[in-house]
Amino acid sequence: MRLLYVLLLGVVQGLAEFLPISSSGHLVFLQHVFGLQYPGITLEIALHVGTLAAVIAVYWRDLLKIIATLLRVVWASLRRETSVRKWFYEPRFYLGFSILLGSVITALVVLLTEDLVLAAYENIAVVGAAWLVTSLALWSTRGSNPSARFPSLGATILIGLMQAAAVLPGISRSGATITAGIHCGLSRREAARFSFLLSVPAIIGATLVDFRRAHWLLYDPGTMLTVAVGTAAAAVTGYAALRILLRVVARGRLHRFSGYLWLAGAAALLVNWLL
Repeated sequence: MRLLYVLLLGVVQGLAEFLPISSSGHLVFLQHVFGLQYPGITLEIALHVGTLAAVIAVYWRDLLKIIATLLRVVWASLRRETSVRKWFYEPRFYLGFSILLGSVITALVVLLTEDLVLAAYENIAVVGAAWLVTSLALWSTRGSNPSARFPSLGATILIGLMQAAAVLPGISRSGATITAGIHCGLSRREAARFSFLLSVPAIIGATLVDFRRAHWLLYDPGTMLTVAVGTAAAAVTGYAALRILLRVVARGRLHRFSGYLWLAGAAALLVNWLL
């Protein structure tokens, strides 16, 4: 039963993490309605690793090129062979710089609002309101078809802030960041690509924070099996969900998720009123 629960949790996490419906919002809703408990630290690690694996499986070529370019620039700068400023005209370096900048902005905002976020997880009304906000954001992309390939400095800052806002249960990380990218002029494909590349440092950071608190648990054979099952379930379903979402975004149909979120938000507010 324990492994079946972990398998189910991994499937739900993999789907909700990438589809613009907020995995954390669903967890809070299910906890209040059905008494479902949050996963322990080891399960959180497994789910983080699984979703990270899904992103890497889709974007590994982009990630390798960006990392190689950043390392080459750092090495050349240390040897005083070039100026970092000149590299801003190189697309891969600029994209890597944008990802780092957006990640720093996300981390700072999350650290400054940690207490507020923790309180939000105790209030299902916050989830309902956040789902409605996400629904409106997704609907606003209807008919939008910009064409920029790379985010401007302002767009990077805004997308980083939207990723930080997604720590609130009910705000979808993928939905918020892709919507922000589209409204800042990025093409639909590039908005999605930047959104998921930006998620890599965030997922790694969350995994390291959890691992620091629970690394000793991983030596237990039973725990290792739990981690393996959760990771595999989140990775496989996450990969499928990510591929589906990329096709949906490319076809300009991101707004179709808004109907589901509107119903979910209304249901959460109704449950909060009844309880």
